[in-house]
Amino acid sequence: MSTREILTLQFGHYSNYVGSHFWNIQELGFDYTGAVKTECNHDILYREGQTAKGELTYTPRLLLCDLKGSLKTLPCNGGLPDDLCYKYEDVLWDGVEKIEEPAAPKNEYLGDIDSAGPSATASKQYDLDNSVNTWTDFLYPRLHPRSVNIVKQYSHGDDNTLFDTYNTGHVVWKSDFGDDFSDNIRKYVEECDSIQGFHINFDCTDGFSGLAIGCIEHIVDEYTKPILAHPIIASHYPDNSPTTQEERDVSNLKDSARLVNTLLSIEALSQHATLFVPLCTGDKGWRKPGNPRLFEHINYNPEKYYHSSALLASAMDTLSQKYRHKSNVYTLSDICADLTGYGRKMAAASLGIPLTMNESEYLIDYLNKTTKPIYTCITPSCKIATDKIFQLITVRGIQDGRLKAPLKDAKEQLNLPAYRCRDVKEMFELYFQANNFLSATNITVCEKPLEVKTPYPKFFSGNLNKYGFVKKDCSEDKIENCPIIAGYHNGNFMTDMIEKLHREVSRIKFAKLHKFKEEGLEAAEYQETLDRLSEFKDNYEDNFEL
Repeated sequence: MSTREILTLQFGHYSNYVGSHFWNIQELGFDYTGAVKTECNHDILYREGQTAKGELTYTPRLLLCDLKGSLKTLPCNGGLPDDLCYKYEDVLWDGVEKIEEPAAPKNEYLGDIDSAGPSATASKQYDLDNSVNTWTDFLYPRLHPRSVNIVKQYSHGDDNTLFDTYNTGHVVWKSDFGDDFSDNIRKYVEECDSIQGFHINFDCTDGFSGLAIGCIEHIVDEYTKPILAHPIIASHYPDNSPTTQEERDVSNLKDSARLVNTLLSIEALSQHATLFVPLCTGDKGWRKPGNPRLFEHINYNPEKYYHSSALLASAMDTLSQKYRHKSNVYTLSDICADLTGYGRKMAAASLGIPLTMNESEYLIDYLNKTTKPIYTCITPSCKIATDKIFQLITVRGIQDGRLKAPLKDAKEQLNLPAYRCRDVKEMFELYFQANNFLSATNITVCEKPLEVKTPYPKFFSGNLNKYGFVKKDCSEDKIENCPIIAGYHNGNFMTDMIEKLHREVSRIKFAKLHKFKEEGLEAAEYQETLDRLSEFKDNYEDNFEL
């Protein structure tokens, strides 16, 4: 059987926060003893390599991009020790004097990994809430030397030269940076046995939007493989809470720029991506992130990217199980085809973390009694409908032993149609069939829960036991993993989301977009983009039957 590899691309500071959690979840879930049943084919996202000493390595099949000054503790070679450097031409310096800036100080967590290895961090408590200043401060895996790509013309945190518009990013892509990045894509693809497609996650509110779209256009031209893109909106911006009129004016101007970048991104994705799913833990996204989405038994701070990005990474890891699961024949192409009928390339995503089951409760009772939605939408300005939708749902961490009571103890359960279900998948299929009128639901079930090992944020409430179920007593448990549900959803309800974006952007007068005009965006092109977004919305009008 071929590996069916996927190449992951990350563009932008917040997307790299999400990526750090995503790769941490992968690697900290590896079993090196062979004692644990592995449900997931890790070779789909990881590649095997060889060091200069002939030692085997296993690193993410990843290209990431950020601005100069954003790496801090992570070297440009991906963080491998000097004696483990790869034999690649992009890390050779024959005859060249190499001058490096002093290394940034590492926090306690990274220091322990370097000195004593991951086992030293398993049982230790760290104050990562206050010691994480960038995404490299909690990145556990070491990366391939070609993985890290830096836009050197712009510096992270530099308010004088901002990388804040779509057009700026597009210009960078057309420079030598784009040539080098394209070359790295080619090298990864040539290593693959049978590549199935691309994951592309990017900040859609700043210059990385144009950079990512330039890359996507290149991939469409060069490779006939599906692209699953996640345009991501951060959970908070420093200018979101102005206190003076001057600060409000600045905030409104920045909001307008972020909104236009998002418009240009989504309209371009509607043309070039195979499937795209906007993500944000805020409920609005258009204009400002808005109020944080609520998750029962999760106490997260949306102003901390370290917190909110962990939620998005948990959803992405869970959703990708469908085409990484060893027992599943689904591919990225299948998922894109199932979700994008009638030109509906944009879908919504949901997350339920944790599933709020009591520790002694059976799944049949939980699903029968719950009156609230079992997941929360994590797509901006979107409310997922219950009728006339197609959805791909993944459930993790509910073993068949929790399905229903044995026959001799079943009592009232015997009166429920769900008691005839033989496994977790059948029971969830029946649940969604009963709750979603004229809808189609495809369920994937993974026995293994989401592991929340250090450095995953400790933002769970004290009401959960170590397995993520709601406990009865007041004992103190350190949560180790939790049951979780996530989904992709598509249907007529997306019309309202696109309409909100179109309405918000239409209120912005093009004459006020000085920087966009300076960088080549013309009024006619801007209006055409708005018109094409409106035409894209027509794909979601109510003329759809399953």
